[in-house]
This record gives sequence, structure tokens and C-alpha cells, in this order.
Amino acid sequence: MEKRTSGELKRLAREFLNGNYTILIVGMLLTAFLPMLLLTPFSAGVRVRLDAVLVTFLTAAVIINVLEQLLKAGLIRMHLLRAQNQPYTYLDLFWTFRSRPDRFILAVLLFYGILLIPAAAGAVCIYFLIGIRSAAGYVLAALVSAAAVSAEIYLVYMFGLVFPLYIDHPDMSVIDGFRTSCRLMKGNKLRFFILQLSFAGWQVLGFLSAGIGSLWISPYIRQTMANFYLDLTGRLETECLNDKDVQTGL
Repeated sequence: MEKRTSGELKRLAREFLNGNYTILIVGMLLTAFLPMLLLTPFSAGVRVRLDAVLVTFLTAAVIINVLEQLLKAGLIRMHLLRAQNQPYTYLDLFWTFRSRPDRFILAVLLFYGILLIPAAAGAVCIYFLIGIRSAAGYVLAALVSAAAVSAEIYLVYMFGLVFPLYIDHPDMSVIDGFRTSCRLMKGNKLRFFILQLSFAGWQVLGFLSAGIGSLWISPYIRQTMANFYLDLTGRLETECLNDKDVQTGL
């Protein structure tokens, strides 16, 4: 089945969001600010030195970051439901907390662990190369740094669909989620990169508007990414385009 272009995915996103921005914007704001509020009490007295306060802050930051990922997964669920014209509420933001949250937590930890491999390997190599204190060493360090970043981007694209997969398949194991994401993204990483790149202008506009524009731009991007996932799984055409309740808009 022929995959849809970036333009088509974005057009559908605008249609799905027409008249439905409010709840998704509120969900996005809750996802952004709830973790900040939870972390604020641990920020008092933090200094750039290893002590009990810093250790407590870092521990709390890790735990709250994991909780933030659970909220983001709930936000993904809201966009998937919108794309399939199914009802959703603010409570769906907390859906992952009551639907086997252990899978999502383990997935977050595994994902970070995988990303840590090229980062740690690159850091060690750069440390020794810079220690050589030569032009060749600095050039090699720059190349290693670029290679490490490229490897991390590649891994992010490869395993970027694990959360929507867990949402769609409540019984899917953590490992199966990573395997399935890898399979779905095979041959689609460049397509995903081009889709993300197409939002560069919108993101600049959001930045120039002091973040106000991002209130509408971010849901637009997330909805398009949800469409991308449904398109890969072959469900965008059968479940979305044939739905008479989908609104048309800008």
C-alpha cells in the first residue's frame, strides 16, 4: 500500500484538529507544567556540588521525568483517538497510569539505556582523543562526536513508535514493542525525517511568537505524527478517511 506524503498527513492533521484544539492544548500544558510543579520543591538549595540535596534533586528529576513520559504517552493516545474519530477526555492523559504502567516505565528506562551506549562510547573516545592535544586528535574527536549524535538520532527514529504501539496493543511486551517499532520504521526513517523537517518553519514561528504560537503548532505536529503511525500500520485510510464525522477545515 502506497504511503501518504508529508503534505497529505499534515492536511489530515489540520482537518482532525479543526474545532478540537482546546482539549489537546490543555493536555499539552498539563504535560509540560505538572512535572515542573512536582520538581520545584526539590530545587530549593541545590548547588553545583555533590551533596545530599543534589542527589535528592537528581533522583527526583529522574523519577519525575519518567512520570512525564507517561503523561506524554497519554497525550499520544488522545491524538490517536482523535485521528480515529473516537471520544476522548482529559482523563486519557493519565491512561498509561492505569494500563500496565510498568511497560511504559521499562520502555523509558530501556530507551534511555540504549541511547546511553553511543553517548558513553563517544564520551570515552573524545576524552582520550582530546588528551592527545593535537590537531588530528581534535579532528577525530569532532568526527566521533558527530558519529555519536548520528547514532542516537538513528536509534530515536528506529524505536520512536514504541509508545503508540503499547497504546494500541495493551498486551504487547516491552521487547516486542521495540522489535515492532524497528520493523515498522525499516525503510521509513528518511520519510519520518523529512516529515519532521517540514515543520522547521512552523517551529521557528512558534519561537518568534515567544511560544504562544506553539500552543497550536505543537498539537498540529503531534497530530501529524499520530497520522504517520496510523499510516504505517495501514489504518489511516480505512479508519480515518471513511469516517463521516471527520471535519474539514484549513
